[in-house]
Amino acid sequence: MNLGDFNKLSVVRETDIAYLLTDGEYEYFLHKKEALRDYVKGEMIEVFLYVDNLGRPTASTKIPLVTVHTAAFLEVVSVNPELGVFLSYGMIKDLLLSKDDLPLSFNSWPIVGDELFATIKIKKNMMFAKLTSRKLISNFVPPPTELEEGTSYEAIVLFLLVEGLVCFTKQGHEIFVHYNNTRKKYRMGENVSVTIIQKHDNNEYTGTLIQQKEYMIHPDSLTILNYLQNHAGTMRFTDNTSPEEIQAAFHMSKGAFKRALGTLYKSGLVELNPESTKLVHQIPEL
Repeated sequence: MNLGDFNKLSVVRETDIAYLLTDGEYEYFLHKKEALRDYVKGEMIEVFLYVDNLGRPTASTKIPLVTVHTAAFLEVVSVNPELGVFLSYGMIKDLLLSKDDLPLSFNSWPIVGDELFATIKIKKNMMFAKLTSRKLISNFVPPPTELEEGTSYEAIVLFLLVEGLVCFTKQGHEIFVHYNNTRKKYRMGENVSVTIIQKHDNNEYTGTLIQQKEYMIHPDSLTILNYLQNHAGTMRFTDNTSPEEIQAAFHMSKGAFKRALGTLYKSGLVELNPESTKLVHQIPEL
């Protein structure tokens, strides 16, 4: 018996409401409502084996969204604070994702309608949902097309890290969003619109969840950004530059310059080097 997967079973007999199938050792119930046609005794048919609401291994001709060998985005259909969340995978009984696999804070749990990327795991002859690890998601989706910097895309928050969020598009693009590029707390499974800041290797990206109209940049920081954008993204001015040179170039004190530069660095907009400051990416017009 391969729970959570397709099995070829032999038809044993027919009852008023079902066919009984066997793998040579156990018998499984296949409701006639799911029969694709009439079956005869001894015929081999392929079915999906799952556990029904009574905890019994049951056969189905339906094709589930996931098996023990595949993974997909599954919708959250109910939440139980004592148990976890239930995910729909196309069968009568939903899959439980244990609270042990969810954040400690209930506020970070997905809500009904959110989606998580999961597969099936078998434990003590029962079926549960299992989150797919970050680096394995690409194994289950086709090679994605490239995303464009400065363009916004729909994505789903799948991982909450100390440094920020890891989102995935349904096409398999991985987008990291630093907490400096957010304006609120997000939950697992939440659908977001993320703007691409920078492309990296292996279809990985850096993005922001701050919309253009929400950018809150101090005028001094904006002055420095404008200077960088007008000078090919680099300048010789750093926090070690003399106050006189800073005043001449930017018409601000060295203290104000250092504060503005620090804001840009924390927002991931500039790279600070001992002898230069560089623009990490071209930001949208503000």
